[in-house]
Amino acid sequence: MVLEEIGSKLPTREDSIKAYYETCVSRKKFINIDASEAILHLEKAKHDLSRAIKEFEDDCWDWTIIKAYYSIHHAANALLIKKAKMFSKDHICLIVALKHLGLIPNEFYEELRKLHSKFSDFTAFEIAYSLRKVSQYDVVKWKELSKEDAELVLEFAKKFVKFVEELIA
Repeated sequence: MVLEEIGSKLPTREDSIKAYYETCVSRKKFINIDASEAILHLEKAKHDLSRAIKEFEDDCWDWTIIKAYYSIHHAANALLIKKAKMFSKDHICLIVALKHLGLIPNEFYEELRKLHSKFSDFTAFEIAYSLRKVSQYDVVKWKELSKEDAELVLEFAKKFVKFVEELIA
């Protein structure tokens, strides 16, 4: 799989992020939820991450990506629930909410930029999302997934889950 094939659909300018967030709100993509539910999503994120690590050790790149992606998704929801008392099943709205609400500090983005210098600070999430879709649904392209693809998503998942755990625990 060539990561350059994946194009970003996430907004990058502040005004676009705000507009996208407001669209998510108007489309009712967020559900109000008690902040105590955050720990359940963090537990699920850690479980999915541990399973992703096992799949990586077994050289199973597609399932590494799928499980690492879901660890990121559950960790992101844990953070959104804890800080904003809302949950989102919509993956893109979730990411936009984290950015719009300032739940991910610039320092964390700077660290991501260092780790994935060829990607913008915002696309590590989207790369994981896109690779997960290929892994899960594309019966031809999943064979093109590489160790590097899996490692990219897995390493981001490790850092993101740790970040969220330290922030909300």
